[in-house]
Amino acid sequence: MSTTIKMWAVFDPEGKPVEWSLRPNEEWCIEDFIGQSSWGNYEKESHTCRPVRVTIEEIKNESQGDH
Repeated sequence: MSTTIKMWAVFDPEGKPVEWSLRPNEEWCIEDFIGQSSWGNYEKESHTCRPVRVTIEEIKNESQGDH
């Protein structure tokens, strides 16, 4: 079973998402990534914070019979 949710992520200048920046809203995404006071410097370097869809699917471990 899987679920899709909306979250926010920081993207680097090459357009790749910074995986650990995933947060439930834009404010937390920026704040936890670098902080509001420094975000402007990252925007100048072409970092962006954008909404994304994240699919959550349980990964069963070997003890649960998923080999």
